[in-house]
Amino acid sequence: MSGVNSINWARIIAQSVYYFYSYFLIEDKDEPINFSVPTGNFGDVYAGYLAKKMGLPINKLIVATNQNDILHRAISKGSYEVEKVAETISPSMDIQIASNFERLIYDLNNGDDSLTAKAMNDIKEKGKYLIDQEKLDKINNNFLSAKMSEDEVLKTIELVYKKFDVVLDPHSAIGYGAFDKVNISGNNIVLATAHPCKFPDAIKNAINLNAELPKELKYILNEKENYKIIDNNIDEVKKHIKERI
Repeated sequence: MSGVNSINWARIIAQSVYYFYSYFLIEDKDEPINFSVPTGNFGDVYAGYLAKKMGLPINKLIVATNQNDILHRAISKGSYEVEKVAETISPSMDIQIASNFERLIYDLNNGDDSLTAKAMNDIKEKGKYLIDQEKLDKINNNFLSAKMSEDEVLKTIELVYKKFDVVLDPHSAIGYGAFDKVNISGNNIVLATAHPCKFPDAIKNAINLNAELPKELKYILNEKENYKIIDNNIDEVKKHIKERI
């Protein structure tokens, strides 16, 4: 039993698939291929890194962050230093310690678990981990990064709406805006991560539009909600699942 959250290996493997899918949609494959990924816990962009390791010809993976920019600082300066979490209009990215970054550290240490454990212990006890230049160069062979402020996110939502008549949620807007920040040419693909209706206040502030729930989903609001309260006991949880298989 497991939650399919962003640290779950099964989810990361599944996420790597749409990097391949996107690649096969590109007509001109002579140009370098870059992905910009709205990033909080480093899982989705790490899936892209795995896709590259499996042979997908990705040039750069852009780690796009909001003002909680620990990953941007790590990738651009080699300083993975924990700061206070700021609340933003892109809440899924309001993270300081990115769980999946440990997997990249493990790769940089050539699978040395003792070195990786030391790095993670430094983060836990000292609140920071300094990446040496050799490892940082390895990171920058695969990753670039950019940070977006709240104002920049709102302006990007407005820009994309006026230019393409497409409404981006704040997270996806960070991915789009990151390409302008890093200024990289090629086949640039942005991963859109959520529907704008989840963030009505941000959309209203950006383009004065009511982001409505898709009509295909509106019926859900009128459906009966079914649930059962189970004691905090693993045997009871197992029993509940087995009874319904």
